Amino acid sequence: MEHLTIDALRTMARAQGIELSDEDLAAVLPLVQVGRRLMESLSALPLGDVEPCSQFRIF
Repeated sequence: MEHLTIDALRTMARAQGIELSDEDLAAVLPLVQVGRRLMESLSALPLGDVEPCSQFRIF
């Protein structure tokens, strides 16, 4: 996985119309990095034959 920088995060935020200060970006960067690592670990699991979970509730 490509290393995420504050500049890359700023570019992605701006593409979505969000302006963040350097302090905000520095605070959010570790959280985004953890989320990316978690998503990468999910893609490594052999889930091709696993049915999706569903939940049905009657209120």
